[in-house]
Amino acid sequence: MAWDYDFLAESDGLTDEVMMAILGMRKPVLFIEGDGINSIDAKLYPLIFKEYTVKSLGGCDRVIESTRTFNSLRSFHNLEAFGIVDRDRRDDGEVSYLRRKQVLVPEVAEIENIFMLEEVVKAMARVGKRRPEQAALKVSNAIFRLFEQDLRQQALQHTRHRVKKAVEHRIDGRFVNIGQFENHISDLAREIDPRGIYDALCKEFNAMLRARDYNGILKVYNRKTMISESHVARLCGLRHDSKDAYIGAVIDTLRRDLPEADTIRHAVKAVFGIES
Repeated sequence: MAWDYDFLAESDGLTDEVMMAILGMRKPVLFIEGDGINSIDAKLYPLIFKEYTVKSLGGCDRVIESTRTFNSLRSFHNLEAFGIVDRDRRDDGEVSYLRRKQVLVPEVAEIENIFMLEEVVKAMARVGKRRPEQAALKVSNAIFRLFEQDLRQQALQHTRHRVKKAVEHRIDGRFVNIGQFENHISDLAREIDPRGIYDALCKEFNAMLRARDYNGILKVYNRKTMISESHVARLCGLRHDSKDAYIGAVIDTLRRDLPEADTIRHAVKAVFGIES
């Protein structure tokens, strides 16, 4: 008997322990953010994507790099890998680039917003023996109020992200001397036009409020406290009106495979553009 073998090069972001655990499962891989124990990602995604081996890797950069690295080794393990990162303030161009690299980006700003999806809220209201439409309406009204208060600050944070990305891209060019580089830098503010970006975002966000575009706001609104401040837990019939109580109830519904679990899974997969 003869063996054919090849050396597996050291992989950025993938330890031997992680690699062996993944290969032992023989299922497609889903790399996610978080610490694997306490993070919301680690609690939610294994219950949504049951057909995957889900591995927490920490920050988004490591998820992106590990997805690329693992897929580059397909000839060795014959498995396919995907990653999941929060949308945060990435624009459509950044999101499209990541999706081409098999890194999934949801149509909401961050993972907390997934729990605020209308269908998820309605499902949890049914679990709590509350009226789904009424609960969803009150939750959306609360988010509209919060977003209206935060609108200019949110526009500023989005502007900062876009300017940062633009600057990183512009100064990555080649320059023959320091004078040329100085001239290039001095023109950046005028070329990038932060004020123009900010004004356009304020206009866009105000249009969302006027249209009562709930999904649009969840896509751009980063606010970790929105679950508790919207009182979604109480509106869904939970005894404790807190973020942890509500997230825990959603996770418990999925873990126990209650009748509403499939509705929640469908809503979460849809936000990633995945058909159930």
